[in-house]
Amino acid sequence: MAPVDDPVHRGDVPPPIDLAGHMRELGRAVVPALLVALLVGAAVFGLREFMTEKQYSATVVTEIEPAGEIVPGDAFIEQLRAPFIGLAADNDVLEQVLAQVDTGWDAGTLASHLELTPGTSPALLDFTVTADSPEQALQLVRTTVATVSQASSATAARNAQGQLEQIQGAIAAEEARNAQLIPGDPARTASDQSLSDLRTQLTQLQSTGGGDQLVVLAVPEQSTAPVSPKPVSEASVAALLALIVAAEVIVLLRSRLGRTPSRAWARRISRKYGAEFDPTVTTGLPPVVAASVAASERGAAPNSTGSVGARHAANRGRTEQNVLVLVGDDAVYPAPTATSPGGQPRHPDALVGADLASEWWTFIDVHDVETAVVLLSSKGRDRKTAEAALRRLRAFGLRTHLVVQPSGRRRPSEPVIQRRPDKQVENNARH
Repeated sequence: MAPVDDPVHRGDVPPPIDLAGHMRELGRAVVPALLVALLVGAAVFGLREFMTEKQYSATVVTEIEPAGEIVPGDAFIEQLRAPFIGLAADNDVLEQVLAQVDTGWDAGTLASHLELTPGTSPALLDFTVTADSPEQALQLVRTTVATVSQASSATAARNAQGQLEQIQGAIAAEEARNAQLIPGDPARTASDQSLSDLRTQLTQLQSTGGGDQLVVLAVPEQSTAPVSPKPVSEASVAALLALIVAAEVIVLLRSRLGRTPSRAWARRISRKYGAEFDPTVTTGLPPVVAASVAASERGAAPNSTGSVGARHAANRGRTEQNVLVLVGDDAVYPAPTATSPGGQPRHPDALVGADLASEWWTFIDVHDVETAVVLLSSKGRDRKTAEAALRRLRAFGLRTHLVVQPSGRRRPSEPVIQRRPDKQVENNARH
């Protein structure tokens, strides 16, 4: 199995998603996103409140009176309601309603303003109509109920008349057949029984008097408040969606637009090139790198009195791995952490510094470098240079750390060493 640090296999592992960091970036974008959300909410409120026609509704509660006995079960209840729901969507019925109420609508418009919903009991059916005024809505819903009821009765009467004529014809035919049979013939006995059944059906059909009836049960008190639009709720929903979208867009733009490094950009670019970025590290080296450098310096203490070449030779004999520090525009190079034999502060020998914009790979042996640190300043203008360096470091297979130093937060005790890092270290690396 290939090791974790293998640069060939490292690219196969997708970068982790930093949800916590993304939420922090969203928190930093909440103020401008909130302003955008307020503007969108105000625009939606004004549009729906002052530029949209108000709609009012009226409801009539009807009851279905079945012609026969009610059979328990959802299927029977749906069959009970289905004829009236179908008639309420019929164009001929809707045209009859519009012929009685002057609205200027067509059948399709009325169908879109009409809603039928089941009531609180199986036999109840609620008719609701929305219109431009409360009076028009009430007139429309009453007319619709009356027209649907009349259409249902007419349809039931036609069906009953057809069935009645069919049974009467069957009785006449059976009577003629029965008259030709002699008494005592078994066929005549069967014919007599058939005639009895047909006459019973005829009596039942005549007694029912039609199909199911639709009657008005109640007309609830009509509200004077419009049912549409709802400017407050609609504006609230629009503002919430605008807040989320605006925050995401702001974070995206901050990470992709501009020339100065930012934390949002650093998070995105570090995931892209497999670098490690800790927003809490704003000065010096990351703790892991600093600890590695300190441990390397302690291991090199016996050679501290020798020449630079001797120390480097000893380090190579121990296969010591150096830390490459690439310093960007306006970034502060870490202060010295070791002392030379003469008592002067110096950088540890394991710390190799170079300018971010320099061709550092031409004078540094990459095989002696295990870790690279890219130091940037939030007021620098070297995004593209940093991206190119991170891309090259990933190609070399080096473990890389990215540090973005905030501008204007340097402590007075920190040295101001900008642009060019430690020239002595770079010169040593060149030699």
